[in-house]
Amino acid sequence: MTSALIVVDMQNAFIRPTGALAVPDAATVVDAVNEHIVSANEAGRPIFYTRDVAPTQLPQGDPDRQTALHDDLLVRGTVVDKGPGKHGGFSGFVLSNAHSAGPGTGGLSDLAEHLRTADVDEVAVVGLAADVCVAATARDARRLGYRATIPLEATAFVHAHPGGDDAALTDLAAAGVSVGQGAHHAY
Repeated sequence: MTSALIVVDMQNAFIRPTGALAVPDAATVVDAVNEHIVSANEAGRPIFYTRDVAPTQLPQGDPDRQTALHDDLLVRGTVVDKGPGKHGGFSGFVLSNAHSAGPGTGGLSDLAEHLRTADVDEVAVVGLAADVCVAATARDARRLGYRATIPLEATAFVHAHPGGDDAALTDLAAAGVSVGQGAHHAY
């Protein structure tokens, strides 16, 4: 059994207090995600990072580096472009045809291929946000046959689910995603 860590959208747009889509408590999430990265790296587990190519409308050339991974994030693996989130491309497994993806991917990011190549059968999904991109990535991982866990200490909610945060967690559980605290100890 090979476990992988998927780090979702730990980008300046979501983490910087001045970011276009700043998430409350994002700085705390960075620290928790980094703990998961260290644990996975020490255990020799593959780590994949998703980067939303256009989470929001951006000025030409992204001069404020909104789409860049946050400077305080430890990067110890492969970065995979996904999105654009501004058009509903929330899952780490999706990349719109308007952006470059691997040959013949037909709207898919390279994440699934990376997981297959690494012979992964289980993923922990951390990052931003628990009720949007992290949830969509974990649900798609389950649909693709992976066991999926979301460690709550390494994510935050943006309160986007119409039924609230508890309903978001209920929906994830119904999709077969394990949600809990301290899942990084599984590495």
